[in-house]
Amino acid sequence: MAAMQTTRSLPRNFRLISQLWNTRRQSTAVEATGRWQIVGAACITRPPVVCPPMTPLEAQYSEMLATVEKELSLKSNHELRHEQDLMRVEFLKSGDTEEVDIEEASKQTAVEFEDTCTEELKAFTPAPITTEADKKNDLSSLNRALERSLILVVKQKLGSDHQWVLPQAPWVPGETLRQTCERVVRETCGTSLKVKFLGNAPCGYYKYKFPKQARKEGFIGAKVFFYKGMVREASGNVQPGQDVIEHQWLAQDQLDERLKRSYADSVSRFLVSDK
Repeated sequence: MAAMQTTRSLPRNFRLISQLWNTRRQSTAVEATGRWQIVGAACITRPPVVCPPMTPLEAQYSEMLATVEKELSLKSNHELRHEQDLMRVEFLKSGDTEEVDIEEASKQTAVEFEDTCTEELKAFTPAPITTEADKKNDLSSLNRALERSLILVVKQKLGSDHQWVLPQAPWVPGETLRQTCERVVRETCGTSLKVKFLGNAPCGYYKYKFPKQARKEGFIGAKVFFYKGMVREASGNVQPGQDVIEHQWLAQDQLDERLKRSYADSVSRFLVSDK
């Protein structure tokens, strides 16, 4: 009798286990696809415009390489020309004019060419490395810190608050993450800033949770994928979009002053220091 009861209860237990399994599987699927919002963020950099000053060690090494190169190099066209000029002078002094090309002798000599170049060099004044934006400490200007690599950060509306982040926007179904970042540039920086992205794969990743009162559409947080881009024209400028109230071009060692610590740590992992 007990055996018959056990046999009859098996179908019912099996249905309960099957329903529980299906419920868990559906819950897992929702967690995997619906609870985290996918976000694309653009790490827009402006490379150095001028070479930074060499350190004492770099200057010493550069001098050593120049010395070795000079010792091992062949004579340049200018040095050969100078030797030919000296030979013509010796022929003219000895009266042997048959060995001298009068037309060549009447042209500018190597020494005269050196004197002309020296005068031009003295008259040349290089543009200063320190710009007006440096003097005013205008962090929003692209024409500053010419010897440093700069990164664009924006004070963007996230939820109900504005925070300092790299320009970002939620991913939209139908576009790739790189296309999301290209859209981010247009929406947050305007059309004047021309940016070339360096690849189709993200260079970094960051994850954060939304405050409970700000969770919408079932999202508990965002997974941010960073794409690295480079400014194509130094004359471009940022035209802040609707959700951006401020922007700054910062060197890597200045990011901690604006970005959240954990966010800045994630960004610094894929940046190469220019120091």
